[in-house]
Amino acid sequence: MPPEGYHAITIDEETFELLTQVVVKYNCDSIAEAIEKSATVALEQDESDLAQILAELLND
Repeated sequence: MPPEGYHAITIDEETFELLTQVVVKYNCDSIAEAIEKSATVALEQDESDLAQILAELLND
């Protein structure tokens, strides 16, 4: 069992390989930090995409 306030997850090997690439690219100290960074980058990308769509709609 993980300590209180933490969760355990199971991921496939392909996802683990992607996370190790995130560790290297963003100089993360752990897989947990790589997961957090991946989520943050994905959300920022979504926000950027939505802002671009809104800008295009406003320009029409």
